[in-house]
Amino acid sequence: MADVQKTRAITAYVYRSGKAALEEYQIESEYPMSVMSLLTRLHETDPTLACRTSMCFHGTCGSCLVNVDGRDVKGCTVLVNPGETVSLRPHSKYKVLQDLVVDFRQPLAAEN
Repeated sequence: MADVQKTRAITAYVYRSGKAALEEYQIESEYPMSVMSLLTRLHETDPTLACRTSMCFHGTCGSCLVNVDGRDVKGCTVLVNPGETVSLRPHSKYKVLQDLVVDFRQPLAAEN
């Protein structure tokens, strides 16, 4: 008998700059997905969400930098499993342009 995966939701709390708050989204998935794949699905669900959806998936280009559950990471290398909850915010080292999009040309000053 084949092992059948149940489709379950990934709950994502995503920073929205217009509201300066987190907005809840539910994305159905049978399989783990990278944060970048999750962001692609979120943007398809809500085209008003500003985010980068890098497709390098090698962890080398750096355009996928995002804050996941309080940690600055490369989103293409972080997996989220069905049934999990994740918090997505802009990368903490750069100026926020809108929602999860940051200005990579303008790093924030280091705190002393």
